[in-house]
Amino acid sequence: MNKNVKKNRKVILRQGQSPGDILTFTRCVADLKRAYPDWSIDVRTPCMEIFENNPNITHLDDNDKDVEIFDISYDEINNCGWVQEHWTKAYHHDVEKKLGVKFEQTSILPELWIGDIEKTWINQVECEFGWKGPFWVGNFGMKQDNELKKYHRWQEVVDIFNERFKGKVKMVSVGHKDHIHPKLNGVLDLVGKTDIRQLIRLIYNAHGTVGPLSFQFVISAALKQPSVCVAGGKEDVRWHLYPHIKHIYSNGSLPCCEWGGCWLGGKLGECRNMLNGVPRCFAIIEPYMIVDAIESYYKGGKLSF
Repeated sequence: MNKNVKKNRKVILRQGQSPGDILTFTRCVADLKRAYPDWSIDVRTPCMEIFENNPNITHLDDNDKDVEIFDISYDEINNCGWVQEHWTKAYHHDVEKKLGVKFEQTSILPELWIGDIEKTWINQVECEFGWKGPFWVGNFGMKQDNELKKYHRWQEVVDIFNERFKGKVKMVSVGHKDHIHPKLNGVLDLVGKTDIRQLIRLIYNAHGTVGPLSFQFVISAALKQPSVCVAGGKEDVRWHLYPHIKHIYSNGSLPCCEWGGCWLGGKLGECRNMLNGVPRCFAIIEPYMIVDAIESYYKGGKLSF
């Protein structure tokens, strides 16, 4: 299997999906470089900002005759519910198969590298709103093609959050300007005001993140910080689970996702188990449950004011 192990192999790995997928992929890149330190490894993605400051990356020319280029994905998503495989493991298997090598997976955590200069910058919340205290970053919207990632009671969550924390901790809303985001009261609104690198720095300075199965919780996973992910029943639990993150999921409670996720949404079809116009896997999640999960980090001592 390891016949393709040689010094100075030049490899470009292409991953063309969404930011959360690409950030998850960084674990595989790090482990490949750890196993073969003499290799030159580069990536091609729509979100190259994720790889800024990453020491595992060497710039390569696509036209170099010695460069090998591979498209990397995670086909094992199709049976992850039965094998209980983590997202990062599926990337490893795909790279092993396509490059013809074996290498050890050392973690499930993605990797982000915050530059020393970046760490000295005043965070965007203080710049925009003058708030110097602790804050959480909330992604309360959805992409147009994935309605089964959208929780429907975020305003109630924000109201309970503000009542519990009494102004000691703020909630900051973020999101892409072209996605669908509800206008919420009681938040510091940065929707449409962060590019990918700004969002990474913002979350780096935050106490944690809250939102759906999306980019924000993968950033928190990489930073090993608190996060509450409102997952519903769309995806298999083990596929995206990080032990330090509070995943609020409905798998096991509904016949449509009693073991794995339904994986519906977008081109795969609409929800088939609605309750008063809302997917039932979200309808059974109460807003206080989300705030309880946030508050647990303070009660347990992971966070303090």
